[in-house]
Amino acid sequence: MRAQKGSTARVAKCAERIFTLPEICIERERYYTNSYQETEGEPPCLRQAKAFAKTLDHMSIQIYDGELIVGCPCSKARGGAVLPELNAQWLREEVDDMSVRQWDRFQPPSAREKEELLALLPYWKGKSAYDRWKKRIPKSILELYQSGFIGGVTFSSNGFYPCHVAVDYGMILRQGLQARYEEVLKRRDALDLYQIKNLDKYHYYTAMSISLDAVRRFSLRYAALARRMAEEERDPVRQTELKEIARICAKVPWQSAETFHEAVQSVYMTWVALIIESWGHGMTLGRPDQYLIDFYLRDRAAGRITREKAQELLELWFVKVNGTVTLDDHDTATCFAGFPQAVNITLGGQDREGNCAVNELTYLLMAAEEKVGMTAEDLVIRVSENSPYEYLLAATRLAKSLKGKLKFVSDPVAIAQLLADGYPLELARDYIITGCNSPSIPGISLDVPGGLFNLAFMLELALNNGVSRMTGRQVGLPTGDARKFTTYEQVWDAFCEQTRYFLGAAVLMTNADREIFAEFLPIPLQSALFHGPMERGKDLFNGGTGRYARQSISIAGAPNVGDGLAALKKVVFEDKRLTMEQVVDALDANFEGYDEVHYLLSKAPKFGNGIPYVDQIVDQALIFCSDVLHAYIGVCGTPLITAAATITANVPLGYGVGALPGGRLANTPLAEGGISPYQGRNQNGPTATMRSVAGLTHTKLTNGSVLNMRFDPNALKDRAGMEKFTDLLRAYLLGGGFFVQFNIVDTETLRQAQKEPDRYRDLLVRVATYSAYFVELSPEMQEDIINRMEFGAL
Repeated sequence: MRAQKGSTARVAKCAERIFTLPEICIERERYYTNSYQETEGEPPCLRQAKAFAKTLDHMSIQIYDGELIVGCPCSKARGGAVLPELNAQWLREEVDDMSVRQWDRFQPPSAREKEELLALLPYWKGKSAYDRWKKRIPKSILELYQSGFIGGVTFSSNGFYPCHVAVDYGMILRQGLQARYEEVLKRRDALDLYQIKNLDKYHYYTAMSISLDAVRRFSLRYAALARRMAEEERDPVRQTELKEIARICAKVPWQSAETFHEAVQSVYMTWVALIIESWGHGMTLGRPDQYLIDFYLRDRAAGRITREKAQELLELWFVKVNGTVTLDDHDTATCFAGFPQAVNITLGGQDREGNCAVNELTYLLMAAEEKVGMTAEDLVIRVSENSPYEYLLAATRLAKSLKGKLKFVSDPVAIAQLLADGYPLELARDYIITGCNSPSIPGISLDVPGGLFNLAFMLELALNNGVSRMTGRQVGLPTGDARKFTTYEQVWDAFCEQTRYFLGAAVLMTNADREIFAEFLPIPLQSALFHGPMERGKDLFNGGTGRYARQSISIAGAPNVGDGLAALKKVVFEDKRLTMEQVVDALDANFEGYDEVHYLLSKAPKFGNGIPYVDQIVDQALIFCSDVLHAYIGVCGTPLITAAATITANVPLGYGVGALPGGRLANTPLAEGGISPYQGRNQNGPTATMRSVAGLTHTKLTNGSVLNMRFDPNALKDRAGMEKFTDLLRAYLLGGGFFVQFNIVDTETLRQAQKEPDRYRDLLVRVATYSAYFVELSPEMQEDIINRMEFGAL
């Protein structure tokens, strides 16, 4: 049984519609394929724009009973689209398994849908982004990829767009899309076409105009549908609602918004169009407490809306975004398990002048989230020195209510990260979190994450002369027989040599991926709603944001590396309790028959306990990765930066790594989160854990990092407990920590949910940097969450 979602019966009814296995929608595949067949030989930007417009003009639309916020990115109440231009050939082998795989299951398509889905795929063979990417990568590098040093490799192979962004929604609400459309035409008509350099701009501005106008027609289709439904509606209350929906959709997002309802509908309809154009995880909603506040206050002052009605509209908005999921193949879903959409909603913090940005709508958005609490919408709580204590306490209450479903981020650290990468202070203060953990500037900056780099595997290769223990293959560099290493520095040098070599391969892969998007898969609608692409006549993926762009690689397994190196340094080279030969032999045997060796290594200092000895090694490893990446340049001159995050890839990445000298056994998950201590190792309490993480050099991890923590709910059972939690949180985020999120659920409850899943259908857990329903996760992922250290006291 699920608890009712929403503060009203209307919201509950709309939410119940979403509680179903998602379906595969083939309409986008149909119209994109048809359009691409019609536009052979045209510039890529025009082909993309025309395919997008054809989809918006012909796809099914629907307004469900009780809705006040309308629009759907596909034909299903909860569904995912097929993106053939990226990578959908995998559906040939997996379409029949989608409904029975362990996690992220989809309802089986009808026989007719399956037939059409498969019939459309042959056109894209050799033309998809993934096919183009494979042809660009040298065979030797592709072979390296198969060794398992990186997961979630590229967006083209994953089959979704790199949409970790937020457009300038405030600009849309103030001006409407019409103003952007008119500016596009003005810029296009002013071009001197006798200058060959302007030809690409001419085509690109035309693509922008096609895309913007398509959104106008799309919204008008909903207006017409609402009018028809109103004519047939017998309930006078619902008839009035449908007429109002028709009026609003005929106005926004094409024109500027005037009321709160218009503003929310305008943002949502724009978001729907953006998803259709560039479907993927992380299409962020920016800072709605900032861009919606004036509409709310004006409506309240004029008596046009009550607080309760405004909250209902927000709840309906949250419910709607949960109808969108991303269709992932089996391997990709192992790295992104739990249907993460990462529709981030960043709240609070500072404004561009450094003033406290918390306002009445901040609290209203939190109230709406408490009533809805589904998986797609994801609140990010910015914490600054001038954040009101009551705001932080309210966020703590909400986190407890939703079992932890919030992200908490430090303003001082996030702003320092952006400043370190050359962003001006005014923009840095306006940051949001996109995707999982990436600071970015809405409507200004493109800050896209990359693959998940398996740093723990680098330590294995350093200790095994470049040979993978799990496969026996020579995949890394021959850095020497570790049995003969006589100093810690030799171990460190071998680790650095392997890391440098493989990071270079990772950069090549992600750069080739970005080139494919820049050349063949522009996104003219999204680009038109940014500052920069319009002025430059360049796509978002092709340098449109100028210097406000960064490209990253995410590091996985750093705590395992720190634990392992610290154990070797302490036990072998300082205390001389073991020899390198004993350690390597034990690793070869996965510690079987080497109980004493395993015991000594396991008792060495471990990251997450407030021990500088090991914390500094984790920091050194991450700094080294950052420095290596900074030496490379990305597509369009973007700098390469570093994150420390794993999503759920710590589980599959761990399957490819043998035993490690910190005591971790072969074929088991790596440390989760990114900089979370290895599961169960942080035994000195939450303060010590936070002290270890806060001590890292976060200005070297400027694409973000993730700390997960788990608390027994009894630790927050009363106001005193919640105040202690709030104080701990505030001290961490203002004392050097960047990001933290929580599971506030005890082990007994999780074990019971495994036994009786039907009783716990709506049990939310924080998986990675997103939430999912615990019972919908694979057994391996459930165990990974349970194995995280549970703190029973503050």
